[in-house]
Amino acid sequence: MQKSKIKTKYIIYALVIIALCIFGSRIPGFFTFTNIMNVTRQASTIAICALAMTLVLIIKGIDLGTGGVMAFCAMVSAFMMLRGINIFIAMITGALVGLVIGIINGLLAAKINIPPFVATYVTGQITLGLALVVGKGSSISGLPASYSAIGNNLVIGIPINTWIMVALLVITTVILKYTRMGKHIYALGGSESVIKTEGINPDVIKVFAFALCGLYSAIAGILLSAQMATVHPTQGSTYQLDAVAASLIGGVSMLGGEGAAWMSVLGALIIGFLRNSLDMLAIDPFYQNLVVGAAIILVVGASVYSRNKALKTAKVF
Repeated sequence: MQKSKIKTKYIIYALVIIALCIFGSRIPGFFTFTNIMNVTRQASTIAICALAMTLVLIIKGIDLGTGGVMAFCAMVSAFMMLRGINIFIAMITGALVGLVIGIINGLLAAKINIPPFVATYVTGQITLGLALVVGKGSSISGLPASYSAIGNNLVIGIPINTWIMVALLVITTVILKYTRMGKHIYALGGSESVIKTEGINPDVIKVFAFALCGLYSAIAGILLSAQMATVHPTQGSTYQLDAVAASLIGGVSMLGGEGAAWMSVLGALIIGFLRNSLDMLAIDPFYQNLVVGAAIILVVGASVYSRNKALKTAKVF
């Protein structure tokens, strides 16, 4: 049953990619190396958030505070840079702030039993408020040129953001596939009562997943602000939903226990290339949301249908 389900899933994504290729081949300049690298740079922010969201979704959680964490942590880094602190120290500090916020989310969900969507929504609102306070309600600009270079420069012809996305993809894949923690994450998504009977502490797993989510969200926010050479308090407002969408397109189940890091990145790239093609066709942004939304529903719906069909075939209820 599992092999059949995986084959069906891969067929769905192959068809989506083929459709994008056919659609893109009709757009002048779509398949140029420069445009492809530009899309990977733009999509890297969603992909990094999606990697973090993947772990949380696998354990049957969700993080609705990604946008606030992205903005606040980038604000922290920018605030430090403007006061002459080394950019790498500032960036590391911003990332660590995201890690701490993620740990807090994990503790709220694990120790106090607050539903993850409530805990993360509240911390997201708090961090958004803090970003507004730090930025005094407006953008922070005048950041060092070396900081902007990190978000826009190339290494061996490939954007630095893309390299960082690939590095985080490798790290997340190793965690999920080759470590004991990764096995526990999938097990927790399957059944919390089962792992408790095996003597595994589910609270540790929850805190780890949310901590990594906070860290990755902070990294995504910092890279986004470096790319724009400015930080705005609401810069991450749309990314939490894009991250969930990318994960679902990548086949992560909201029922828990199922998902792969590289598939979530593929989902982010699909969204990125679709938006890019619509931009190149000069489609109004309002209509773009309709098209992207419809595409997400179709892909996720097809994936869920194939999964349910495989379960019925195996007579699993």
